[in-house]
Amino acid sequence: MQDKKERWSEEHKNFLKLEAGKMRDCEIASTLGRTLKSIREMRRRMGLVKMCGRGRVELRPIQQSQI
Repeated sequence: MQDKKERWSEEHKNFLKLEAGKMRDCEIASTLGRTLKSIREMRRRMGLVKMCGRGRVELRPIQQSQI
C-alpha cells in the first residue's frame, strides 16, 4: 500500500526556488524529506531548468502543453 502524497507548501516551493541553483537535487530532497523524483518534477513544473555547470538555474515560462 502506498502512502498518501503530501502537498507542496508555499514554504517548500520557495525553498526549492531559492536553493535550486546552490544545492544538488538530492540535498534538497533530503532537507525537505521528499524523493529525488518529486524534487525534479516540481522544479520542472515551476519552470526551474538546471543548466550545465554548478549553480546555473534558469526560470523559464511554463507552456500550457507542459501542464
